[in-house]
Amino acid sequence: MVETGVAERGGWRSGLAARFTALTGLLLVALAGAVVACVSFETRRDAAERRVVELARDVQAAAEALGRGDEVHAVLNALSARSHALYVTLDTRGGETLVALAPAAPPPEVTRDALTETSGDGPAAVTVADGAAHAAKTVALSGGGEATLAVGVSLTDADGAAAAAASRGLFAALAVLLVGLPAFALIARRTFSPLRGLAQAISRVDGASAEVDRAALRRDEIGDLARAHLTMTREAFRNVAALRRAAFDDPLTRLLNRDGLNRRLSEALQVGQGVALLKIEVGGLERVATGLGPAGADAAVHGAADRVREAAAEWTRRAHAIHALGDDLSVSVARIGEAEFALLAHGAGEAAAEELARLTLAAFEAPLRLDEHRVGLSPAIGVAFAPLHGDRAEALMRSAGAALAAARLARGPAVRIAGAELNDRAYSRLRIEQELRRALVENELEVHYQPQLALGGGRVIGAEALVRWRHPLRGLIAPGEFVPVAEETGLVEPLGRFVLARASRQAAAWATMGIPIRVAVNVSPLQFRNPRFSEAALQIIREAGADPSRIELEITESAAMADPSHAARELAPLRSAGVRIAIDDFGTGYSNFAALTQLPFDVLKIDRSFVRDALVTPGARVVVEAVLGLARNLDVETVAEGVETEEQRAFVTAGGCTFGQGYLFGRPMPGEAFEAWYANRLGAELRAVAAEAQGQLWGRHAAARAVIPPSSGFAQPAAS
Repeated sequence: MVETGVAERGGWRSGLAARFTALTGLLLVALAGAVVACVSFETRRDAAERRVVELARDVQAAAEALGRGDEVHAVLNALSARSHALYVTLDTRGGETLVALAPAAPPPEVTRDALTETSGDGPAAVTVADGAAHAAKTVALSGGGEATLAVGVSLTDADGAAAAAASRGLFAALAVLLVGLPAFALIARRTFSPLRGLAQAISRVDGASAEVDRAALRRDEIGDLARAHLTMTREAFRNVAALRRAAFDDPLTRLLNRDGLNRRLSEALQVGQGVALLKIEVGGLERVATGLGPAGADAAVHGAADRVREAAAEWTRRAHAIHALGDDLSVSVARIGEAEFALLAHGAGEAAAEELARLTLAAFEAPLRLDEHRVGLSPAIGVAFAPLHGDRAEALMRSAGAALAAARLARGPAVRIAGAELNDRAYSRLRIEQELRRALVENELEVHYQPQLALGGGRVIGAEALVRWRHPLRGLIAPGEFVPVAEETGLVEPLGRFVLARASRQAAAWATMGIPIRVAVNVSPLQFRNPRFSEAALQIIREAGADPSRIELEITESAAMADPSHAARELAPLRSAGVRIAIDDFGTGYSNFAALTQLPFDVLKIDRSFVRDALVTPGARVVVEAVLGLARNLDVETVAEGVETEEQRAFVTAGGCTFGQGYLFGRPMPGEAFEAWYANRLGAELRAVAAEAQGQLWGRHAAARAVIPPSSGFAQPAAS
């Protein structure tokens, strides 16, 4: 987290104002020291220069007095009486000392040339060294002759003056610092206070601060910084909002997406809130995408999202009206898939969740209007509760998904509540999916063949290819257990190609063996939706070496009627190549008879449920009779599936059904077993034909004997 103040980082001493004040104080102290040093130096230099000037003037006056004949000792005593005098000497030109007074320090050596220049009116030769000033001058004595007058004085009074000046300067500097630094610190603190406001604003979530707003009104660099911060904050919040929408919102409907729903669900579960999760799959949206294109699909998704929202809003209004679930009730609406939505009801129990599901179903009762089209949508809903069906987001989503899968099997508007049984079933389906992928690779799948017979005469005319899974641990698995999983997971495409290829190779082999039958292969609706289905199917048949006329493709009624134009477009090249087309499970869907007459097909297959119930249910009998009548009018053949009794065979045969298929004739069996069964069946047929021919021969022989007159040797029978 960003630190929010100077005090939190170590007090005001570490603040910018304090640092700037301290630096200014140091600079002032350094400046004051320099000024004091300069003043002290100038003061000492001035005092020393005054002392030197006075010394030169006094020596000049003494030389003049000695030249006038004044008494030597009096003149020299006057010089030595001067303050700070170090010595006074009068030496002859030969170096003999005439007078030496106050010899506190020896006079320095003076060159003869320098002394020569001082004779007469020339100034005294003055030197300054070791804190003292020394003057020497040639003096003309009144009694005749010349002597050298030397005088030395101390310059300590100049040092004292310098020290006094330094003391006065330091005192003045201290006074300035004591008064000026607090004032400067206050000014600096007020100057830099907007920066503290900026720091605090940056650490806030929204970046707002009244101090920053005030600072933005300034026309200096701090104002520029404050305005830049406000601009950056606005841009950052726009970017964060855009990123949040991209990460957690569905771009089409602006509902929560899957990540957003998981985030909100996790937050609710972390605080121990009870929630109900409804996963909704809206059936029919894929039809809109196929029929109306992307624009129509988007409009349909918008319409479905609006209906889910309306159901959630209505449920919330009712719940608040009766105060059943508290004032903090809310419902989150999400789109979690192409045709999947979710409702997350906070604080909802089982009864409330069921009410929400019922309102959702009711919201889809009326058709969805898309321009001039009206589309019926059918929701399937899976419901799970926390913590009953999961105390984590992942577990609750999995439970709701299992319930949705169970509701989807109802093939219509339905609601299912999650439970251990559904979770186990979902896990089992997941295992089947994983193992089925392996089975396709490791050749664990087999194709069995169920005979199809002509009801008039019992001749074997074909066989339906049915896939079986020989699991290495579970043994033979029926297709009803794994084919639905393949359809849900996209494995039905490779599964369908496998069955068609295996059946085509078997048909080619049987033709070589002299078994003149056709092989019927089921086509999954998902497989049939492929825009290149006919091309791929013909390629598989031809690569297997089969005669296309020996292959019959069974297209379900629902797949054919879902998109009649696509069905006609894909079936035409197959039929032209010689492949027979059968409409499977006829009577179980909602056929458009006008579209049906435009489809190229050869066979109508009557679903086994109608054959089974025809002898006990009048409605089923009517359907079978209607299908058989339709087939006669369309001049196509018919196959009755699921014939298991003689009564059922007699019924469909009497109705004019062409072929029969069911346990009465034979169960699905592997190719080798089918060949043996076919050979036995063919032998039985041959024996029956031979027996019938022999019977006819004996009959003709008996008739011939009846017309031959008896010989005279035989007695005639008595008249009756």
